[in-house]
Amino acid sequence: MKKEFEMRGKLLTIKEISELTGWHKSTIYRKIKDKTFPAPVKYEFSSRWPEEIYLEWKNKPIEQQCE
Repeated sequence: MKKEFEMRGKLLTIKEISELTGWHKSTIYRKIKDKTFPAPVKYEFSSRWPEEIYLEWKNKPIEQQCE
């Protein structure tokens, strides 16, 4: 089931996510597959992370980030 949300704010690229997390691109996609990092949304011909979704994940306690 896809999560519906209203897009507000900035859409982050994989490069920006990599810079923010310090993770390599392959690590980000592995964590998405493992469901320990939020999946991107498709925007036109690319994938983007709404900044609010990233910040929501970032602000969770460490134990909850891995759920």
